[in-house]
Amino acid sequence: MKNIVCSLLIGLLLISCDDGDIIVTSFDFEDASLENCQGDDIYVFFKINTLAAESISLAINTSQTLFLATGTTTYQISNSTNRVNYRKYSESITANYFCSSIPPTSPEVTVNYLSSSGTATLITTAVLDDNDNLEEAENQELDSDNDGLPNYYDFDDDGDNVPTAIELGPNPDEPQDSDGDGTPDYLDIDDDNDGVLTRNEDANMDLDPTNDVNGTQGLPDYLDDSITEETIIAMFREHRYTINSDVQVFITDLVLEGEGETITQESLDLGEIIDVLSDEIPVTPNFPN
Repeated sequence: MKNIVCSLLIGLLLISCDDGDIIVTSFDFEDASLENCQGDDIYVFFKINTLAAESISLAINTSQTLFLATGTTTYQISNSTNRVNYRKYSESITANYFCSSIPPTSPEVTVNYLSSSGTATLITTAVLDDNDNLEEAENQELDSDNDGLPNYYDFDDDGDNVPTAIELGPNPDEPQDSDGDGTPDYLDIDDDNDGVLTRNEDANMDLDPTNDVNGTQGLPDYLDDSITEETIIAMFREHRYTINSDVQVFITDLVLEGEGETITQESLDLGEIIDVLSDEIPVTPNFPN
């Protein structure tokens, strides 16, 4: 088999290196946006050049949920598990070609190159936010209640089952300190300083101390120091945080085979997807021993 070694410039122009013949007539995805879709245990990243009716795609087979944390992940490319495919078609395609639950039978594939080796690198930048209106990004390791969620995306920083957004009070710049002990409520596990933990002033045991009002002051029990009834609560309520992730996709040392040719590519920048994941995540933290 005749081996052809080609170099893709930023414009991704692929030209034969032996006799000047153009193997792939375009291979130009500079103006195409990187897109993605996913199914059961598979993520597909793709670019479509509609003018030339061609596409390049990267399929990654994994049972892991991607884009949940900032970091770099690499995958070995082959012709099966994780693969790159360059194709030309008899007519232009849309994103549905890759994202349809039923594999399409048209249009006709006229040129097909499939990877045999290479490395795919995904660089994810994830922003997690508990939406409590408190700036906490300066110390992303701090976990005041030892529930496994750092404060910056823990919507209940002190683990008393009263959300931080409530305990801050009307002015987050001057956090509320109901008992005047110098510790703001959102970090104070006994907000009224009556000797009973706020979490345990939950007489109806619904994991929400804010709706337990048994005194004459009209205050929730956890803010009424005249109410000292204790109900042991040894679990946290469900937390929620938002996540917005971006991803950059690179391919290195790629070898594509097809049409009687072998094409190698040292480096290929597929591009970036902004907000590849934008969601609200529910989680119930483990209660510490």
